[in-house]
Amino acid sequence: MKIIQFKKNQKAIWNEFIAENNSESFLQAWEWGEFNRVLGRKVWRIGIVENSLFSRGKMKESRITNHELKIKLLGVALIVKYDLPFGRSYLYCPRGPVVSESRIKNQESRIFSILLDEIKKIAKKEKSLFLKIDPPMGVEQNFPLLGKEGLGEVLKKSPNEVQPKNTLILDITKPEEDLLKEMKPKTRYNIRLAGKKELRIKNYELRMDNKIFFKEKFEEFWGLVKETSARDKFRAHNKNYYWKMMESLNGDKTKSDTASCRLRAKLYLAEYDNEIVAANIVLYFGDLAVYLHGASSNKHRNVMAPYLLQWRQILDAKNAGCQKYDFWGIARSQKSLKSIKSKVNDWSGITRFKKGFGGEEKNYIGAYDLIFRRREYELYKFVKKIKNRN
Repeated sequence: MKIIQFKKNQKAIWNEFIAENNSESFLQAWEWGEFNRVLGRKVWRIGIVENSLFSRGKMKESRITNHELKIKLLGVALIVKYDLPFGRSYLYCPRGPVVSESRIKNQESRIFSILLDEIKKIAKKEKSLFLKIDPPMGVEQNFPLLGKEGLGEVLKKSPNEVQPKNTLILDITKPEEDLLKEMKPKTRYNIRLAGKKELRIKNYELRMDNKIFFKEKFEEFWGLVKETSARDKFRAHNKNYYWKMMESLNGDKTKSDTASCRLRAKLYLAEYDNEIVAANIVLYFGDLAVYLHGASSNKHRNVMAPYLLQWRQILDAKNAGCQKYDFWGIARSQKSLKSIKSKVNDWSGITRFKKGFGGEEKNYIGAYDLIFRRREYELYKFVKKIKNRN
């Protein structure tokens, strides 16, 4: 097995590999890397391939065709660098690495070890304290490197999760009537109630030819984000973060990009009485749609706009050919629900809202850290803990 660095002209191969092997790893998509890059972060896209790809006369990567690469590709990892004070940093592989389980055949430990060995080289050059990964594996699955030596350090359970460890995934291949039937009665009632109101629901994608118009709609979304953040006491991303996301996931469309191999974002708005009362960002990747960000107004809450908006998003994803709809984050149980209640974040209401739509609970193994600089890592953890208390 050999490591290669992916180039821009191999973007489609990269995305197709992730979509075919684990569309829930949409944070490994090429466009998510571009999003991080425009935020000022350094990114690497590394792949691991079969030795036979470098046959005699093809020792240089430039001689490898995309078709050959697709056949021989075994795994990929998008790595993002996060800067820390005093010239230090840490590396993060969001919802990755992604491997082809059908091709590696019981070689999981070897393939992950090779990928992580390459990342260790990057870490040394970048003066990184640690690597954080949150693999796309459920708690019932066996992650081959947990508790095993051989990397200089053992992967340790991280004290800080970045992505939701628990979520709901709805099977939207079912008929519409079955989806409604499997909802909680109150959710179904609120959807029908909202349907009787004069609600207008529209979705928008940023394009090169509608940037000014889209910016106006985005400003309305941002206004609701600030309103929701103040009401529900959670820390929203800054305005630039959301805008750069929409630009990165929608701004560069080429003929080679297709809906199945490109991460893209839609902005959904619900309008009532000439006011935007609810707004969401939904991502599409492969067979998956993800309800990533949402906000709602303090006004007209009795019209139940978030319920109808969510239902319309589900139907749109179904009609677009998606098979799964990810609600992106819930509290796993009453115990964990209480543990995450704080002045910073209270998921109790949003968890009840999402569970009303049905779906199967997915519990990931969560984030793990591979530590390169032990003392500095412990200091980082201490500082992080203090900040989280404030």
